[in-house]
Amino acid sequence: MAEEDPQEQLLQAQILKHTFGFVYSFVLKCSIELGIFDTIHNNRGNPMTLSILATSISNTILSISNHKLYRLLNYLVHMGLLQKHVTFAVEGEGRKEEPEFSLTDLGEFLLKDGEKSLASWALAIIDEGDMGCWHQLSSCCSSKDDQRTAFERIYGASVWDLAAKDAEVNRVINDAMAGDTRLVMPAFIQGCSSVLEGIGSMVDVGGGTGMAMSMVAEAFPHLKCMVFDLPHVVATAPQLSHVSMVGGDMFQSVPSADAILLKFMLHNWQDDECVKILKKCKEAIPKEAGKVIIMDIVVDSEMENSDLTHSKLSLDIDMMITSGGRERTVEEWERLLDIAGFRSHEIIPIITIQSVIVAYP
Repeated sequence: MAEEDPQEQLLQAQILKHTFGFVYSFVLKCSIELGIFDTIHNNRGNPMTLSILATSISNTILSISNHKLYRLLNYLVHMGLLQKHVTFAVEGEGRKEEPEFSLTDLGEFLLKDGEKSLASWALAIIDEGDMGCWHQLSSCCSSKDDQRTAFERIYGASVWDLAAKDAEVNRVINDAMAGDTRLVMPAFIQGCSSVLEGIGSMVDVGGGTGMAMSMVAEAFPHLKCMVFDLPHVVATAPQLSHVSMVGGDMFQSVPSADAILLKFMLHNWQDDECVKILKKCKEAIPKEAGKVIIMDIVVDSEMENSDLTHSKLSLDIDMMITSGGRERTVEEWERLLDIAGFRSHEIIPIITIQSVIVAYP
């Protein structure tokens, strides 16, 4: 009988874990759609038994099998999103074991209306329309002349062109960006208020529905705030007090202001396009005291924990197949800003996946 190698078994398990990595994504999507996190949260902070949770979901969303729900909940426990407790219910003259489930701190981030919810962001990444793009990843790695993204190969248009025509695609993108804004802007406002010293006006280029600028306007009432985005985005954006909305093309010109904000936007574009955007932003700010404030990912795998690096590198591949953009290292950001003509910059870490990069003309 061949001698078993425990190390080989672990290596096989690691390969299978990578092979089934998509299960994490789809269990996450299913759980958000079924309202599992919100249903447990709405139970006044108390754990919920399997039977009560199943009844609640069946009454509000869809009829659900207790047994299948139990298997889903066990996977969420495995993912660290739920905690499982064992209770005993009286049944006749005996007692029957019945599991209860509660949210973990990690699961709190998936409440749909949570202050720091990532639910809309998760649903956008795992959107059915995007999932097919991943099967085109090999083609995206080609060095041939056809440099279309996987998204463009499947839909015949870029993400942004399709969003201009399809209201649902536009909504999914805007909801995801709003979710990101709820996380990053409080961290920016609390940790980088000095960046806005001496600034009287600010334009959020690619600012979507204006949530980021409305938060800035509330925190800094003296600032004149504007959102500049594509006309179809501005057309569906809500009216905001103290924030003006202007439609246009950032590759043509950018409205003048003391500071320009580029929040989680440059990673959507290739280097040449980023340089064009940065040059237009540089033209729009004062030569002496102007600032371009970039909120984007800075990859530094040697200084980060593995989960953070995994998230950043995963987003990098996601950019490759969807928008054609990329995530960048410190050196790559320095090169971009140098080519665009900025004399200096500083990188400020904040408590989100993004960093703040302040560029000076």
